[in-house]
Amino acid sequence: MGNTVSLSSDIPTCKLFYLLKYTCGILFILLAAYIPLWLLFILCLLFTIFTMTPLMKNMAGFFHITDEEKVKSFAGDTKAIAGWLTLSIPFALLLPEIGIPLPSFLIFQAFAVTLFSTRSWFSLFNDVTLFEDLRQKESFTNISLVNEFFLIMLRVLGAFFAGWWMAYHSELVMTTDLINQLFFIALIGAFIGSLFESIPLRFNVNAVVFVSSLFSMWILFVMDFQMPWMQTALAALFSVILAFLAYRYKLADVSALFSAAVSGVIIILFSTLGWYILLVTFFILGGGFTHYKFKQKIAAGLAESKTGARNYKNVFSNGLTAIGIAVLYGLVNQSPDFAWLSMPLVFAYVGTVATATGDTLASEIGVTSKGPTYMITNFRKARVGEDGGVSLLGEAAALAGTLIIGILAFLFGMIDSLPLSLLVAVAGGFLGTNIDSVLGAVLQKRGLLTNSSVNLVATILGGLISFGLYFLIY
Repeated sequence: MGNTVSLSSDIPTCKLFYLLKYTCGILFILLAAYIPLWLLFILCLLFTIFTMTPLMKNMAGFFHITDEEKVKSFAGDTKAIAGWLTLSIPFALLLPEIGIPLPSFLIFQAFAVTLFSTRSWFSLFNDVTLFEDLRQKESFTNISLVNEFFLIMLRVLGAFFAGWWMAYHSELVMTTDLINQLFFIALIGAFIGSLFESIPLRFNVNAVVFVSSLFSMWILFVMDFQMPWMQTALAALFSVILAFLAYRYKLADVSALFSAAVSGVIIILFSTLGWYILLVTFFILGGGFTHYKFKQKIAAGLAESKTGARNYKNVFSNGLTAIGIAVLYGLVNQSPDFAWLSMPLVFAYVGTVATATGDTLASEIGVTSKGPTYMITNFRKARVGEDGGVSLLGEAAALAGTLIIGILAFLFGMIDSLPLSLLVAVAGGFLGTNIDSVLGAVLQKRGLLTNSSVNLVATILGGLISFGLYFLIY
């Protein structure tokens, strides 16, 4: 009976704790605008030192936290966010002195992203206790898409208004361009923070969310890329809907959901919608054929995962090169001196996506082949699914995948000639797919590269092949 009473009182205490956390965090941002940065550093430093003292145990006791592990979690979370906040302020003070911009409002945007965490949001609407291991709760691991969507919006709006508030009180001129930029970096920072929060890491989650969101927003600020806020919002909405659909139909897990959403926003804003749809085609084909003869793959130990859902590693190992090319495309189009690189980058993008598509289809369809599998380096017989193994069915699937990408690239207006578009996709994609197999046989098999790193290298090389093809033709 005593435990029941204690538990019932601990649940509202948990909700009170996170409401106080939100209130104190928002008040901190509001008051920080009126405090000189050097003084703010001293105050944060003193609070960080406080989090290392035994007094933290007394503070934990105020919220009925007595379990030693929970006390450590309470102290660790507080120390992590206070410590990284303290460390970031000297950079905002010193870097501008050597010509590297790091406006203080970026720090508070990252703080806002960290403040609105998945744990705190979930705890407000569910019966849990403070620092309970939520991974054991099915309701937490299966958070509804609606809740995830509202949390993302909360993080984006929190980061945007934190940045606007700090920028406004630092006497910056609130131009339309600055507001657009604040919204753009807030959105990307919120997605990046959510992505890293969804990845199981050994580091403190608050520290990871703060650092990842701050660093990503800082890089985007330094790029000084401008985009109307409405266009940014529409790009985000479109990419989020597609990512949520992939999650809903078990083509992606939560980490892949955020990875795909981040990829979508960046690619759409730096290039065009057609570029993103081309990459989405790869994800749909890859996800769809992951479930092709799925029971057979599970029985043979060759399935992507128990559910077939792909994670952030799959998204970034196959899509990171495409994201990088899209960013370069957007930047060169803003500079007349480098505009001549636009079309070669289009070729590179098509080759990169074709490589990812060809390799995925070759793997997912090839492992179901009833015909012989050969090692690509010496053509000796190999086991089905062995690193570096290729089959006639797998090669045919790879070729089909690259042709699909070539056709779509033409239909989306990326390349204005169908034969040329097919040539670009097959040259980069089919060769890139087989380079992937060679890397698997030579390096992955020896443990020198992982499957994700092999995919990343192959997409880079596939893109470079198509990039070079432009200069051979023209």
